[in-house]
Amino acid sequence: MFRGHSNIIETTISSKKSTKERGIDAVLERLSSGDSLIVTKLDRIGRSTIEVLQIIQDIKDKGITLYIIKDSLIVNPNDTNPITQMFLTLLSGFAQMERSFISERTKSALQARKDKGIKLGRQKGQVVSSKYDIHKEKIQELYDLGVPISKIIDYIGTGTRQSLNNYIKTRGLLSQ
Repeated sequence: MFRGHSNIIETTISSKKSTKERGIDAVLERLSSGDSLIVTKLDRIGRSTIEVLQIIQDIKDKGITLYIIKDSLIVNPNDTNPITQMFLTLLSGFAQMERSFISERTKSALQARKDKGIKLGRQKGQVVSSKYDIHKEKIQELYDLGVPISKIIDYIGTGTRQSLNNYIKTRGLLSQ
């Protein structure tokens, strides 16, 4: 059914993030008329009913076919059937409602744990892996040479001044 070049883009980022942060904007920019977009579930393309419907409209306007696996639904760019639009609105509304229910249950469960005196989150002083770990030696070398934090970030290609400063402090990389 699908021929030619295909790209698979997998994202596991929270749906609470913006379309740019989730990579949806970048995907839509790369797609053009005649292309197909396959998503596992409708709620993977938007946070709210309005956002989902707007993204679907953008997809249709570009002439892209959308396949929604879980709902066994194909959104054809030439489909003007109002029943399809109503079905998409309902599915999106149910997905938004489900996300709200999950959020409320999670908040309730966390509050119940707090009420029982259970501390939430990471224990103070606990060291976890960092995106900087693979660059640790280079960071140490550059830091010892007096290279500014912003230049170290440019060199390794990731991070912010604050997060790298925290990494340096928590890992004991201050001039040794």
